[in-house]
Amino acid sequence: MRGLVSGSVFLAFAIMSVVDPGAARGQSAASARDVIEHARQDQAAGRNQAAIDGYMRAYELSGDPDLLFRLGELSRDMGRDVAALRFYKAYITRDPRGKSRDAADRAMRSIEVGQSRPAAARGAPARAPIAAPTPSPPTRTSAVQTAALAPPPPRDAPPEAAPAAPMVDLRSETVTPPGEPADPPLPRWLPWAGLGATIALGAGAVVTGLGASNRYDELRASCGQSAEGCSQSQIDQVKSRALTANLLWAGASAAAVATGVMVYVNTREAGVSGVWSF
Repeated sequence: MRGLVSGSVFLAFAIMSVVDPGAARGQSAASARDVIEHARQDQAAGRNQAAIDGYMRAYELSGDPDLLFRLGELSRDMGRDVAALRFYKAYITRDPRGKSRDAADRAMRSIEVGQSRPAAARGAPARAPIAAPTPSPPTRTSAVQTAALAPPPPRDAPPEAAPAAPMVDLRSETVTPPGEPADPPLPRWLPWAGLGATIALGAGAVVTGLGASNRYDELRASCGQSAEGCSQSQIDQVKSRALTANLLWAGASAAAVATGVMVYVNTREAGVSGVWSF
């Protein structure tokens, strides 16, 4: 019986010498130090993701809460504010009186303030404004409009009385029938051409302006509602259509004024029937 007890005690001491908790903890701490050293080298070399993996492995081996704070700092440097906030909170929970408690609190407040700002204040690209098309006729007075607004030249003054001429027999001269209009000073087809140009330019201005307005509405309903906004090429496309519409309106206005001038000149000399007849 005494031999059996002595053998049991010897077996217990043998097991304790083989599985020593202190020795196991020492091995884990040594492994954690090696992992931390490798993680520091990765961080110094700019391999941040490898450094994060190393620090997390070291924390699993050692349970050192300072590694949580280090993970928070590295995540914040990488721009991962959500992960950094999680590491800071875990650090404060594990070590409420840790040496880096104040730094963790300041970092958390800074991240929370940054997350509460609007997207534009955090540096997100501002939405690009879309220029509304203005297909209205220009107000600048052209040279033709100036000529139309100017008062018409005065009629020729009556000639001075000439000395009496000898009597001439007029019966043999050709007399213009009373119902036939005189020829206008400008070609008869010119007012028609001006009228056609006015109608064509006005129709083109209307179509182009409507196209620019529809494209503007499409952009406002699509990319105008997104945080990135519309691209510069899309905005330039709308501006180009609006500019084309304005130029067409200017051409239509000039053609209309020129047509009015031609009609006025021919009507004064040949009458209405003499202007529009071929």
